[in-house]
Amino acid sequence: MIKNSVSTTAGAWRADDGTAVTLREATVAWALAAHAELAEIATGYGHFITVSELAERVQEVSGVRTGAPTRTWMDAILRKIARRCHGAGEPPLTALCVRQSHTVGDAYKYVLELAGLPIPDDLELHAAYARWQCYAHYGAPMPADMAVPPLTPKVAGRRASSTAQQVEIKPQPSRPAVCAQCFIQLPANGTCEYCV
Repeated sequence: MIKNSVSTTAGAWRADDGTAVTLREATVAWALAAHAELAEIATGYGHFITVSELAERVQEVSGVRTGAPTRTWMDAILRKIARRCHGAGEPPLTALCVRQSHTVGDAYKYVLELAGLPIPDDLELHAAYARWQCYAHYGAPMPADMAVPPLTPKVAGRRASSTAQQVEIKPQPSRPAVCAQCFIQLPANGTCEYCV
């Protein structure tokens, strides 16, 4: 048995030899890999990644694995990236990391807390602007005619569906017939009783 080896169901270990890695070493390796991955994603306009996809990529790139559920450690990695970006004056790369539903969720609120900004009513639109900043900062080819950055496809789809339901065409009530001379509503027989 390898000294300091760990079970592949808990803790963190080096993928090449199974050597145990402390949580601190693992999170540093994952945060460095995640920053590099997100910076690469930002070079393509409209690109983003899900939390689970990023978790798999950072383990692969760093060579440090864990059997712990993604939800128990990825928020800490995203917070580290948010602090690094904020401290370096970079746009928040964490806006490029979304949940399966394509929403940024509560993890993105930390970016706003760092900047001392209030939580907006439309967190997804705020994140879309932040992604736009990331694309511009990392040299993605930007569309010249874009006035508002796009939402992620699933969010945009849900909003379009919701808007379509709200704007459903309803028949307008018919206006009652009025007399052409006195403008009083006509009775059912269509003859004005005042102008006869």
